[in-house]
Amino acid sequence: MRARVSVVLPVRNGEETLAQAVGSCLGQTMSDLELLLVVNGCTDRSEDIAKGFAREDRRVTVLKSARGLGVTGAMEAGLQKVTTPLVARMDADDIAHPERLARQFEMLSRNPLLDAVSCGVQMIDSQGEGMNRYVEWVNGLGTPEAVARERFIECPIIQPSLLMRIGSVQRAGGYRQVDWAEDHDLFLRMLESGAQFGKVSEVLLAWRDSEGRLTRSDPAYGEDRVWEMKAHYLARLPSVKTQGVAICGAGPIGKRLARLLTAQQVDVHGFFEVNVRKIGSTIGGVPVAGPDEFGTRWREAVLLSAVGVEGGRERVRELARSAGYAEGENFWCCC
Repeated sequence: MRARVSVVLPVRNGEETLAQAVGSCLGQTMSDLELLLVVNGCTDRSEDIAKGFAREDRRVTVLKSARGLGVTGAMEAGLQKVTTPLVARMDADDIAHPERLARQFEMLSRNPLLDAVSCGVQMIDSQGEGMNRYVEWVNGLGTPEAVARERFIECPIIQPSLLMRIGSVQRAGGYRQVDWAEDHDLFLRMLESGAQFGKVSEVLLAWRDSEGRLTRSDPAYGEDRVWEMKAHYLARLPSVKTQGVAICGAGPIGKRLARLLTAQQVDVHGFFEVNVRKIGSTIGGVPVAGPDEFGTRWREAVLLSAVGVEGGRERVRELARSAGYAEGENFWCCC
């Protein structure tokens, strides 16, 4: 039986959950798959567990990635060995619903313009409300347009929920060793090139949270790196390059974004702010305007929302829409 889908599953010290994750892959209703288990510097029993599955099921192959290269190195090692045009991501502590690959394969087959398909995600062992809110937000991005429009708020795709066309991944440059999150970096490059991400709305992946997950323990996923990445890719937008930006919000988030964009040679025209004590002043040489000038001043610039207070994003969206801005074109939300 020839495989139609390749699943790449990196593992580093995942002995407690690996068997369940692998079992959920091998138990897919779409059984014509290959599963590449990429052992990434394990010091526990993960490699032995992986080899045990390989002995029992010919669909399983165990690979090793170079030490010190993390998830990026593991994914590149896996991608070099896939034998199908479609590659699914899976993590060693997650659980795939039996219909996951079949449903995603069906959507990709039915929609040739899609480059990748994700699915609804359920959080298990949640460590806090922040992750719950993030999953709820991601699950609400149900169309390619929504994913593209909200790419700078947070990572708009949960990586282990994806089935991707490997050609689309390769055209974007594949996974790269970067100073920030490797998955968001890849997705931003794919979106930059016009890639479309669809979604099967049903929950087909159980995504496990933990205190030791990389998003909490690795500096590459920290707040400083996230904002450096956002500024890097905002600065690459042709409209931002040529027209510069105006930033809604002159608080800590807006000021940080302005500094980073200035370092990227982007012209920051000014801030819009509701705090009367700031209006009429300058911050780092950049003027601050009040709400009465919104929609008229710096109109040629790309508008960026950097208001971090609860409800701020929705309020700025409402104002921008009323003023004739088009989100995803000359207006972007950044938090």
